[in-house]
Amino acid sequence: MSSSAITTNFIIILVTFIFAFFFVAAEFALVQTRSSQLEDAIQKGEGNKKKLQRALKMVNNLNEYLSTTQVGTSIAGIILGWIGESTIEYLLIEVLGVAHISAGGSSGLHALSSIVGVLLLTYLEVVLTEIVPKNISIDMPMKMLMLVVTPLRFFHVAVYPFVWLLNVSASGIVRLMGMKPADSENEVFSQSEILRLSKSSIKGGDMEPDDVIFMQRAFELNDKVAKDIMVDRTSLYVVDITDKVKDVIKDYLQQGFSRFPVVADNDKDKVLGYVYAYDIVRQNQVDGDVGISRILRSVNTVPETMPIQDILSKMIKKQTPIVIVVDEYGGTSGIVTDKDIYEELFGTVKDEIDDVSDEYIVKNEDGSYNVSGKTTLYDFERYFRTDVSEFQKSDIITVGGYLIEKFPNLQKGSTFDMDNFHFEVAEFDHGFVNWFKVTVDKKAVTKQDNLASLTDVDDLKDK
Repeated sequence: MSSSAITTNFIIILVTFIFAFFFVAAEFALVQTRSSQLEDAIQKGEGNKKKLQRALKMVNNLNEYLSTTQVGTSIAGIILGWIGESTIEYLLIEVLGVAHISAGGSSGLHALSSIVGVLLLTYLEVVLTEIVPKNISIDMPMKMLMLVVTPLRFFHVAVYPFVWLLNVSASGIVRLMGMKPADSENEVFSQSEILRLSKSSIKGGDMEPDDVIFMQRAFELNDKVAKDIMVDRTSLYVVDITDKVKDVIKDYLQQGFSRFPVVADNDKDKVLGYVYAYDIVRQNQVDGDVGISRILRSVNTVPETMPIQDILSKMIKKQTPIVIVVDEYGGTSGIVTDKDIYEELFGTVKDEIDDVSDEYIVKNEDGSYNVSGKTTLYDFERYFRTDVSEFQKSDIITVGGYLIEKFPNLQKGSTFDMDNFHFEVAEFDHGFVNWFKVTVDKKAVTKQDNLASLTDVDDLKDK
């Protein structure tokens, strides 16, 4: 092999290394870049719009362009194997001076040089054309994609027939195996995956903890129905249709509620509408002796199983801040207000009339908790950051209701254990447990003790 041939081969090897580097970098840049990043850049006018649009097309047709990069990588590998191995083998033989070695020795040295040449070429190929471009593309995918997008487009056009043939052949083989070919456009993420990615974004500084908290609450809200957040009928304060405005304004001053459901015959199952505090005050200034029927507003009813999002849509459509929740028999189960829905997203908001003592779970100085029987099973589990195995099997809404069903002979002072919780009936009245005293095993984790794992968004915010 002449010196000119050696020089030519080295140039070919160098160029092939560059091409292999290019295709591997392009492959990882395509995989690492999200279409949303490119859309944001286009919308904000950042960078070359034409390149961004081309890159967006490539990312949206990922399978096709990944096949293009794989074709390029394969071609580069074939060239390196064809020219590189023989060239390095020849150089090694020349360096070792085999020209003066016997035929048998020459044959052995050829074999040794061939093995060393393959190992050396493989090492250089893996490091320079695989690991290095991969790391660069993962570290700066957008910048790398902008560098390779134009030449990759031209190469794609040149080899498109071959790429098309490869994709069709591969899809056919996959279908013959009884599977469905991958479609990058149908890639979806579950709620847990979205939250996990979002939490990673917090650690990377791309998102605020509050953003993920609201996202998690929105997902939870989407899974809830009316009976999960309603004010139950036992806590419902109503006024009768025969009451006068001057009487109802006393109720307003005593109770502090801004809206009162209006019923007939003092029967909570006969809700006629509701009255608004502003209307009550204004009418009382004019004539407080008239009946509240004059200022009665209509109210809509929803079933217990209606999703919260549908209730909110109905409130917006009907322009009403309150709905009556009815059970399967048409009886009143409770009410849902716009505030109840907003608090599911933004957390509990105490206004001027809210009583702090109304909290359903109160921590005592000795580490135990006073838990209201009206606490929902969901709120109990969320507060203590745990899943109570027994609760998962029940359709009952409140802790009190569940425990009365499970232990029908409950009375004041009764005690029992459930998972990591020890319950003691603290207040029992007319067949219903108003309050429990709950002691938590040390293995159980509570929000207030701030011992939850860092996978929870509240802790990401606190930390």
